[in-house]
Parts: sequence; structure tokens; C-alpha cells
Amino acid sequence: MVRQKAIVCRGTTCYETQDSHVAKFSWASDKRKLEVEQLKLAEAMGVEGVARVVAHRRITTIAEMREGLQFSAAHRFRGEDVHFDDPSTTTSTSSKRKSSSHHTSDDASASKRRRSTGQKSKLATVLNDQLPIGNTKPSLYTPGEDLWENRIYSCLVVSPAGRVISEFRSLKELLESERDAIKAHQSLYVKGKILHRDISSNNIIITNPETADGFKGMLIDLDLAKVRDSGPSGARHQTGTMQFMAVEVLRKTDHTYRHDLESFFFVLLWMCARQAWSNGFAGEQKPPKDSLLRKWEIGSFKDIADAKEGHMTVNSLERIMGEFPEALDVVKPLCFGLRTI
Repeated sequence: MVRQKAIVCRGTTCYETQDSHVAKFSWASDKRKLEVEQLKLAEAMGVEGVARVVAHRRITTIAEMREGLQFSAAHRFRGEDVHFDDPSTTTSTSSKRKSSSHHTSDDASASKRRRSTGQKSKLATVLNDQLPIGNTKPSLYTPGEDLWENRIYSCLVVSPAGRVISEFRSLKELLESERDAIKAHQSLYVKGKILHRDISSNNIIITNPETADGFKGMLIDLDLAKVRDSGPSGARHQTGTMQFMAVEVLRKTDHTYRHDLESFFFVLLWMCARQAWSNGFAGEQKPPKDSLLRKWEIGSFKDIADAKEGHMTVNSLERIMGEFPEALDVVKPLCFGLRTI
């Protein structure tokens, strides 16, 4: 279903099982609470709308693999501030350093659609610690004192599987899946006391309500989630997916539930202004050659934050919505309403 390609990343690889579960293999930082622990906590607290744990196995760690080896000094790689170049030069999606590109979830999901057959379900777990190949991009990586970062390799099986939101087939499906994902986020935060911190088009899935406790959309990937009111994790990566990160988070303000809600809004705008053109909503229309949303994925963190902030004025938001296919004009009043929250 998903295989992450980058030199520095969590190496996330997902397979759909024969019984429609998802088996996720990844190397998670030992500085953060493991996703399986977050998911089990959420289930114990009665959280709704979040994937359920079917099975988990810890396989190995970098520390175990390097046992007996001596490391006298850390090699210092480039640590200066860098900037995003054209995302088309990267491999993708990251995710979780999804750097930006995921470049557009358009490319990632188009490729996934080519691999799918019929109604076969998918899970979007293209995750955020990926560093793109090619020109150096901004990293949310913070050097630490350790000579190397220990990571835990494990397999997590979760249920249910679903289609990533960028594969929406109708406007109703897009809106209902995002609505229910927001309900899931509220349940996770209020009941589970867990903040997701990585709302993106890759971490919202479209689900069958008959197999998902009535939810038409759910949240996945709690790798970067955090228990409320807990201190810094000590991990070397900041959280988020560039084009969906809240303005203040890009400026390194502490992450709150409000920033996740802002990310939901950015996902909606991105789906309508960018993804819809690839999903059959355009008819004979042609997409804009130079989308304003490219500024959400190219430049320094400051550039991206400034661009997003500027785009939230009434006039600028109208310009962004001018990039919607005409079939999605009906969504514009909703976008204006969400802007005022």
C-alpha cells in the first residue's frame, strides 16, 4: 500500500492483509511514546473514530543492532537553515517530513490509485519524517547530544483499512469524511487526552461506516501524537506536514488542539483547490498553471507561514477558492465560515 522512500525517515511500509487490516512496519523514535501505546490508551479511554490495534510486535532497535560498536564522535552534517525548492524535485510525500511534498497528495494518491483494484481499500500512512532526495529541503530536525538516534523497528496491525481522503469520489464523501475525522479528533482530545499533531491528507481516511462504528472518516497515524500537558518528547523532529501545518506551528509555537483544527481547514482547501482537478471534478476546465498553494510548500518555514497567514484574508481566500473547479463552488460559503472560527 505504502512504501516510504528517503535516506532519512521512519521507513514506513504498509501492507493490506487478507482480512482487510493494515500491517505497518516502521522505525519509530524511542524518545516518543510508541503508536501502539497511544492507540491502546485511546481505546481504553473510549475514544471513537481512531484505528484499533489488532496486533503488535517489536522486532529490533538500532541500539541492539549497534551493540558492541564504538562511536567516538558525532559527524556534523550541514546544520544551517535551508529552504524548500520546487517540490517536483523530491520523491514524495512524506510525510512526516513529508516535506512538502507529498508534493501534492495528488501525485502520491494518483500512483496509489494505479496500484489499486476495484474496491480494494487503502490506508494512507505516508508519514512525516521523510527527508526528500535531491535539493536540500527544510528539515524540522533538531540536532541532539546523542551520537545517533535510537529507533525501534516494529510491526503494528490496525483496523479498519480505508481510502486516503485525497481519493474522494464525491463532494459529499469529502465533506463527510473530514467532518467525522474532526469528530474523531475531538474524541481523541477530550476522552483520550491525546493531541494528534499531524493532521494531513495522508492521515484522514474514508471508511465504510458499517465497519467503522458509523464513521465515514477516521484518523490514523498516532506516531507523532502526544498526551496532553506532557513535556517535550526529546525526539529530533518537529511535527507536521508542511502544507497543512498551522501558521504558528511553522513559527515554532507550542502545538495545541487549535492548530490541528487549522490543519483540517488547510486540508479542505488543498483537496478542493489542488486534488479535485485529478479526481474528475473539472470537466473541460483546466487547472491553474501557477497555484497560490505552491507557496505552502516552497520556501523557508517563515516564507510558508507568511504565505498562509496572508492567504487567510478575505480577498486572498477568494483568490484561493477561485482555483476550485466550478463543481466545488458550493463549498465556498463553508470555507468562508470556517475562516472566521
